Amino acid sequence: MEVVYYYDANAGYCPVKTYLAKYRITKKDTIKKKNYKIKILSNVNAKIEHVVQNCGNPTPPISSKLSGYDYFEIKHRKDTNILIRIFYFRYENKTVLLNALEKPDNYDTKKEKRKIDKQLEITKEYKNKFIKNPKLYEKYK
Repeated sequence: MEVVYYYDANAGYCPVKTYLAKYRITKKDTIKKKNYKIKILSNVNAKIEHVVQNCGNPTPPISSKLSGYDYFEIKHRKDTNILIRIFYFRYENKTVLLNALEKPDNYDTKKEKRKIDKQLEITKEYKNKFIKNPKLYEKYK
């Protein structure tokens, strides 16, 4: 099974690839910051590889079906208060990484809930666009 990033042709970028880019190491990063970024990227990559080894099937607690949606999520704890959520689905022989977001543990405000619900709907649109045009992707690296 191949892992790919969904490519949003209208926006001109891959949402998950763009999200993960903030963890790229720069010359300005301290050793502590570099180690933190390496840890995040390697753990997320390991979880994606685990999903691929299971043919894209969700395997709790690493990944799970999202209630009310027809795609799955990979969960990774960024720190004690933030959870990284990467949404994906299976399409033929591909695991398609659709979207990513950070969810605070205690998001009890209506504003934060609306923000997350909006991202879930955008992810649903990404999935539908990909199904209509399965060439909208970049290879996962």
